Amino acid sequence: MSFDFDDFDVRARFSELDDRSDELRQLLRDLPDEQADFDERCRIAYIYHDSALEGVVLTYHELRAAVDRKVASDSSLIPTYQEIKNHADALDVVDQHCREEIAKKQRGRNPKVTAQFFNDLHVLLTKGLIRKNPGAFRKDMPLHRTYFHDIFEPAQIEAGLKGVVEFVDNADFRAQHAINQACLFHHEFMKVFPYTDGSGKVGRLVMNYFLVRAGYLPAVIHASDRQAYYEALKDGPEALRLIVIGAMEQAVDAGVRHLRDRLRTRSAVRGRVRSYAG
Repeated sequence: MSFDFDDFDVRARFSELDDRSDELRQLLRDLPDEQADFDERCRIAYIYHDSALEGVVLTYHELRAAVDRKVASDSSLIPTYQEIKNHADALDVVDQHCREEIAKKQRGRNPKVTAQFFNDLHVLLTKGLIRKNPGAFRKDMPLHRTYFHDIFEPAQIEAGLKGVVEFVDNADFRAQHAINQACLFHHEFMKVFPYTDGSGKVGRLVMNYFLVRAGYLPAVIHASDRQAYYEALKDGPEALRLIVIGAMEQAVDAGVRHLRDRLRTRSAVRGRVRSYAG
């Protein structure tokens, strides 16, 4: 399966997104001391909205307390904190995997996505959480679940994941734009839905691997788009692509606005200092 690149509107949005991403990277080069704060904002936004897609609404206090060990935590919320920390650690693993894969590509080796990578992420996401089965495939067809698209029978999961890995390793897939790769992968993976809990988180982490590896920010699908995201998984990868592009555009635009404001503030302060000195 592949996307039709004769879709003029989508190709135009790819180009505009590339231009805005270039602007964002330039702003970060102009404001190097803003990088750490920017990265933290992106991380908190990702964990907040990605958790909300699973029906878990977190507070800013919970996010900061879990991510920042210097912030005092409420012992009654430790399970929540552990889940947030796991999510943050999983983001770090994806970032590291991207750096390694970029280096391999530069050395002429093709990057690969493996079933072991999916398993490792699931183990990390469920670390220290009670009533979770790290890395274990689901053994039933859940009657009540968050997602409502068609999913594989348990007996098909292992073969389904093998099929996803082969799909990603196909030359036609590799020839696709990174955004198309991300959406095609995510749609195929979510059909398999290998884990009772955490399939969505793993699927979106690896979806964003394709984007980050290509130099984009992760796609943060907002909680307000939750229903549209579920519908897109039913409707197909083309529908999912519209959700992902919209999320990427929102993230880049928000980053550009924030950094432009910081740059203007600094310019105004420098201007006042010069006027006082004069």
